[in-house]
Amino acid sequence: MPKILIVDDDPTVVSSTSDMLKSFSFDVITSTDGKTGFDLAVKEKPDVIILDWMMPDYNGMNFINDYRAAGHQTQVLFLTGKGDLSQYQVEALRAGADAYLSKPYDPAILVERLRAMIRRNDYSNKNGQDTSNRHEYCGGELIIDGNAMQAFRYDQSCDLTNREFQLLQYLELNSGRVCSRPELLKQVWKFDFFGDERTVDVTIKRTRQKIEPDQNNFKYIITRRGFGYSFPSELT
Repeated sequence: MPKILIVDDDPTVVSSTSDMLKSFSFDVITSTDGKTGFDLAVKEKPDVIILDWMMPDYNGMNFINDYRAAGHQTQVLFLTGKGDLSQYQVEALRAGADAYLSKPYDPAILVERLRAMIRRNDYSNKNGQDTSNRHEYCGGELIIDGNAMQAFRYDQSCDLTNREFQLLQYLELNSGRVCSRPELLKQVWKFDFFGDERTVDVTIKRTRQKIEPDQNNFKYIITRRGFGYSFPSELT
């Protein structure tokens, strides 16, 4: 049974969302303050965290910044009353969120997004990919480890989020071919995020900051202007 953690300072939202998710056979744990929610996230290791943005003292941005900085990769869905403006969605994704949904929400959409995020936890297996492979490039300067679901630079973890790793892995599996932004949204984001193509660019930028040795001369994720992104096939 998938475990969902809800962190929201509104008890009504917590109660109604929890009851609804339980009716769909989710295992639900809850918190009405950010700090307690953070501690629960570390202790309980949920499959997905539903996180409110606007909480007193320790808000959703404080939570996700600290959570990602500590190396935790659990997928996070922002469920917030800030609205659907793209600037809020981009800010949340840039901070490390995997999805964004504004209040009031459609329960059916929330459930399907959660299901998509849980499916993506074993994304590679669902697509028939061999996750036992460990691919090294440029003498170990970049290592993409499908078993660990993580990338490394000379055996030091790059601390990629799930989404960043899935994006890098998809580009690697399609090395030598340019992948368009719509293709990446469809294949990596699945049915989770219905936004504009800048979402891809934000995640590419964040991934490059972690894996590229030279931020002025990208080696592993190449931009093909007007078309998309590619992972070079000639790397050794």
